[in-house]
Amino acid sequence: MNTDKIEDVMSELLGEGYRIVEDNGDLSPVIDWVDWIEDPEDEDKEQVEVTFQDSSTRTFDKGVPMRQIWHEDVD
Repeated sequence: MNTDKIEDVMSELLGEGYRIVEDNGDLSPVIDWVDWIEDPEDEDKEQVEVTFQDSSTRTFDKGVPMRQIWHEDVD
């Protein structure tokens, strides 16, 4: 993986075609799309729902610092 290509972003700025880089270096599947959703327990709190190409999903609070890398920059 070309670590120079890793980008620091907030959860709401995750992009389609990228992979999330976990703290331990593991990579998510490629992001297929990103949606904003309301937290069912707090209507004023927005969350980010990420759907991956393998059809799995993960939900993050808005404003979480994350790292992503373009899928073509992964060896």
